[in-house]
Amino acid sequence: MRWLLFLLLISLLLLTAVGCNAIKLHGQNLERGFARQGLDRKLEAVGDATVHYYDGGPQEPIGTVLLVHGFGAETVWQWGPQVRALTRAGYRVVVPNLLWFGQSTSANRDFSIDHQLSTLTALLDHLDLPRVDAVVGISYGGMLAFGLAAELPERVGGLVILDSPGPVYTDADYAGLLARFSVADPGPLLVPEHHDGIKTLVDLAYHRPPPTPPWLRKQILATLYQSDREEKVELLRDMVARMDELRSRDWQVAAPTLLLWGDEDPVFPLEIGHRLSDWMGDGARLVVIEKAKHAPQLEHPAYVNKLLLGFLAEHR
Repeated sequence: MRWLLFLLLISLLLLTAVGCNAIKLHGQNLERGFARQGLDRKLEAVGDATVHYYDGGPQEPIGTVLLVHGFGAETVWQWGPQVRALTRAGYRVVVPNLLWFGQSTSANRDFSIDHQLSTLTALLDHLDLPRVDAVVGISYGGMLAFGLAAELPERVGGLVILDSPGPVYTDADYAGLLARFSVADPGPLLVPEHHDGIKTLVDLAYHRPPPTPPWLRKQILATLYQSDREEKVELLRDMVARMDELRSRDWQVAAPTLLLWGDEDPVFPLEIGHRLSDWMGDGARLVVIEKAKHAPQLEHPAYVNKLLLGFLAEHR
């Protein structure tokens, strides 16, 4: 993985030397990668929203997997290795951008988790998918995946959560997050205003972060983080404001669950993963990924893919 990142950086340097927006070009390349795996890019009215999503795979899929991204760049930047592995294994993959990510948006200025959940549910209805084999979510997307599995047990065959605390997140956990990063709220941390914040994001995502020179950070900020920035901050504010209410819900998950956690995750430390596993009981299996932080699916894609495909095969 490190050599791939190095080659990417060299390519970006060459592109920038001739005045190109390297991040925009690489994003287009990632989309072409989705297309090569049989996924179509769509922008359609779904419920009260317009949803930007990718959908497809082999002509005769053995099942369907929904991938739900977290904060950071839009979904195409977060699930590339998993889309390749899943489609090659025979699965149809649905990969949406959540509201106010990518080109997904809504005239309903409701920034709650419930609005995201209702939009994801409406997307499944729109695609005539009464059931998916698994919902896979990371970080913020993991909370939504957990909510779908709890609220729609008949529609979710399995649940895979990467580095996401679910209902066990406490006020002390939140205070610890703010203290670790010396911030008053998570908005500037997860939706940076300045290019220096991009380095912080990369450092919290990777155990061995790739180099991000200032010119590259500026392009990342301009291309991936300026669109709908205030809406993304509102999503965080709403979630923090509703923590007590979210914890009070009876979100019991009947589906078999795989929890994947980076052993050095500074956003949601591993202790939270053990706590969530204990809270969920025998139905959940926790796998700790060594030398990983908050994006193990990108830093250790082969291992994560092996675990994901094994889980799907076991519970089909």
